[in-house]
Amino acid sequence: MIHRLLITAALLSLMTAPVLSAGPGAGAENSAASLSGAAASEQQENNDEKADLWEHNLRLSLTGSQSTYRNWSQGGTDNVSVLASTAYSSEYKKDHLGYRVSVNLRYGQSRIGDGDFVKSDDVIRVRNQARRLFRDERYSAIFNVNFETQFDKGYDNPVPDEGETRNVISRFFAPAYLSQTLGVSYNPDRHFRFETGLAMKQTFVSDTDLSERYGLPEGDTFRNEAGFSLLLGYERRIMDSIYYAGYVETFSNVNKSLLSTDVLFVNEITGQINRYISANIEFALAYNDDVTDELQVKQNISVGFSYSIFGSE
Repeated sequence: MIHRLLITAALLSLMTAPVLSAGPGAGAENSAASLSGAAASEQQENNDEKADLWEHNLRLSLTGSQSTYRNWSQGGTDNVSVLASTAYSSEYKKDHLGYRVSVNLRYGQSRIGDGDFVKSDDVIRVRNQARRLFRDERYSAIFNVNFETQFDKGYDNPVPDEGETRNVISRFFAPAYLSQTLGVSYNPDRHFRFETGLAMKQTFVSDTDLSERYGLPEGDTFRNEAGFSLLLGYERRIMDSIYYAGYVETFSNVNKSLLSTDVLFVNEITGQINRYISANIEFALAYNDDVTDELQVKQNISVGFSYSIFGSE
């Protein structure tokens, strides 16, 4: 009887031995899994933190108008127009460092009567700004790199009279402007900004037939200018669904009189009717005596589809 009990105890100890020996291994596996989970969680937190440093916005718009007249007693001319635009921006902020890039693309065409389609608006604009905030964060050191040109040909007589030919006055990269500014910025609040600094401005004219039109010697395709720039900007939501943005920007060539300062004054009011429909009013004035001594005026009113792909509505 005693022998049987001893044999039974021995068998039980042999059966439980693997289970007991497996205990430390299981603990190691659980520990490794725990460490792996912690590492994954930390990596996810780092990714979330990096994502929080960036803010992205993309908005697409498509507007148009169309009119048709048949036997209308007051008269009228058939017309159709369409305008597409894209506004994209990304902004990075961490501690005292910041960077922002914005891209604005606009292109529109219109036709009056039986004439050809001609462009009604045409913009390629890219703006970059790197900044370093001072101790008083209303002030910062900035470095801007901006670029602007257009997609398509432009004409001084887009709807020529019978027998008259259209004269090309612009095309892609004719002209194109590239500028760099190193200076300071003052932002007392989120609505107002003031920037000034030393600047360089390059003018490109890919079509030598247009060189003299944009202030270059005949046959030249490039001009470099040194000077200083100034920018005043103001943005504000003036009603729940109406937003105003405007700025005046100047460039003064150190080799010319201040009376030859290039000036661009832009105002834009956007009204969001609902999530998909918006109205836009744009009014701009420009002065550049390299092109013309007359004041340049641009005004657009449009209503149409507008949708935010990502970012603020």
